[in-house]
Amino acid sequence: MKKVFSILIILCVTVISQAQTKVAHINSTELMQSMPEADTISMKLEKIRQTWETLLAEKQKETQVKYQSLMEIIDDESIPTSVKEVKTQEIDNLQKQLQEMQKTGSEAMQKEQESLLTPLYARVKETIAAVAKANGYAYVMDSSEGGGMIYSDSSYDLMQLVKAKLGLK
Repeated sequence: MKKVFSILIILCVTVISQAQTKVAHINSTELMQSMPEADTISMKLEKIRQTWETLLAEKQKETQVKYQSLMEIIDDESIPTSVKEVKTQEIDNLQKQLQEMQKTGSEAMQKEQESLLTPLYARVKETIAAVAKANGYAYVMDSSEGGGMIYSDSSYDLMQLVKAKLGLK
């Protein structure tokens, strides 16, 4: 009976040790920043941001000029109230246009960023999955700042393998 029990324990330990799940980690932020496409994307997004800033600055300047014009005539009793009201309405409209431009610019930037980064994220994700699968890892955790990982053993870091597969140094 002791022999059978001992054999069962040895079999269970063997099965359990073979069934352990392999877990690896990678700093996805560092990986993304090391890719040459990241610089190109950053430059494109910066150019778009500057274009929107220029448009908004022009609209803001136009609004300020009209506002100064209104301030010059607001206390002048010789100018009819109807003209003052038209000038006030004009400034209100310009402010609404400025707010709409800010909203449109922000949305356009988000869409552009998403359209540029989505293919890059997909490529990185596919490559990480391929490397993990090839090396027998069941899970890969993101060790980027704020990723929730408290400790990681550097021997399980997939960064070099993924960079090699992507052709990065």
